Amino acid sequence: MPTDSPSALAGPTQPPGSPEIPQLFLPTTGKKGTYSPRLYGAATVQFRDRKRKLDQPRFVAFLVPLVPTTRTVDWEGAQATGVKPAQLLKDAPVSAPYLLLPPGAMRLTSFTRWAKNFDRWLARTQRLDATTKSDPPETVTLSPTRGGISVELVAIVWELESGS
Repeated sequence: MPTDSPSALAGPTQPPGSPEIPQLFLPTTGKKGTYSPRLYGAATVQFRDRKRKLDQPRFVAFLVPLVPTTRTVDWEGAQATGVKPAQLLKDAPVSAPYLLLPPGAMRLTSFTRWAKNFDRWLARTQRLDATTKSDPPETVTLSPTRGGISVELVAIVWELESGS
């Protein structure tokens, strides 16, 4: 009888992917569990308004769960994370089974499309509420400047989730 529990779908080793697609690990304090795949995106978003003399960069990072049936990534469901690219680990912090990767996560063409969609999603959704230094000060909402999104990393990351 098939089961949908994560442990039934887990394999003993990290699923293979394209060597061009980075696969990293989120830092963890856990000692056991199952590795679940996530799509990680990190970027610096630049907000600028020369007229109002505002120039402010913002670092952002997001995670999207990847389930075996994922065909397209919906960045709208992304969760913000404070993990910076330099904090990601190259090697698994503990030995644990892995959940399956969706087929698209193993193909460079799909992965590249997901990364481009991250850039476009940031341009559409990121806003900055700022107060000008003018007299009197005014509150403005800025969108990223054209070309103001610098994607630092899009990667598959493995998160150790403790079993229940």
